[in-house]
Amino acid sequence: MQKFKYIIIDDDYPSHLTVQKHFKSYPNYTCSGAFLDPKEALTFLQKNDVDLIFLDIKMPEMSGFQFFEDLNKPVFTVMLTAYIEEFAIPAHPYYLDKNLVFFANKAQLSYYFPKIMAHFEKLHEEKGIVDRVHQLSKNEFYTFPKRYKNKPILLADILTITVIGHNTVLKMKNGEEIIFRMTLREMTGFLPENSFLHIKRNVIINIVHVTAFTDTTVCIGDQHFQISIRKQDPIIEKLKTQKQKLYKNYGSK
Repeated sequence: MQKFKYIIIDDDYPSHLTVQKHFKSYPNYTCSGAFLDPKEALTFLQKNDVDLIFLDIKMPEMSGFQFFEDLNKPVFTVMLTAYIEEFAIPAHPYYLDKNLVFFANKAQLSYYFPKIMAHFEKLHEEKGIVDRVHQLSKNEFYTFPKRYKNKPILLADILTITVIGHNTVLKMKNGEEIIFRMTLREMTGFLPENSFLHIKRNVIINIVHVTAFTDTTVCIGDQHFQISIRKQDPIIEKLKTQKQKLYKNYGSK
C-alpha cells in the first residue's frame, strides 16, 4: 500500500483534530505537521515534501489563497472553509492552476472525506504516470548526422516537426525553433515510432505532449493541428494505442 504524507494549515486548532480524526481509517497516511500559522507551513515546505495539504482559507495572518501564491512548488491541496458561499467563486481558478483537489465546507467534511481521498489518490496516480513518462523520455538523446551539425536533441523537448519551404523546423518545449535542411522522410527514419506520429504530409507530433485530440484535430499546448483527411481513422487509432501503451508501460514502473 502506497504511503502518503499530509499537513494541516488552519488557525483553528479544533479543525486540526477533526481532520486527523478522519484519517484514522487511512493508516497509510501520516501527518507531517499541523500549523496554526501558514507562514510557518511555508517555511516547513521549503525543506520538506508532502503529498497533500488541508488548508483553511480565512486566516488572520495569511489567507489560503495568499498561501497558494507564495507556495513555490505544486502540492495537491484540499481547501476547507466555513464560508463556502463567500469563497466558492474565488477558489474556482485554482482547480486548473494550483492542484486543488477539493473545495469543501468544514461542516460537511465527514460526508466529503471519502470522496476527497478517492479523488486525491486518482490525481496522484495520474500525475505519477505522466511524470514517469516524461522522465523516461528525458533519458533518450538523439544526435543528428554530421551534415546536420551533429546537434544533440533531447527527444522529450520536441513538440512538433514541420516542413516550411525547404526547411524542417523542430518546435521545442522552451519555445526555440531548430531549423534543418532535412526532409520529413529522412527525419521519420531517425525517430522512435512509439512516441512520434506523422499526422499529415508536413507535420510530425510528439505523442507525449498531446493534451487533447478529436476525430479531426490534435492539440499540443495551445496549438491545434488538422489531421490528414485521408488518414484520420488510422491516425486516431494509432494515437489512442500509443498513448495507452505509454501509460501502461510506464505507469506500472
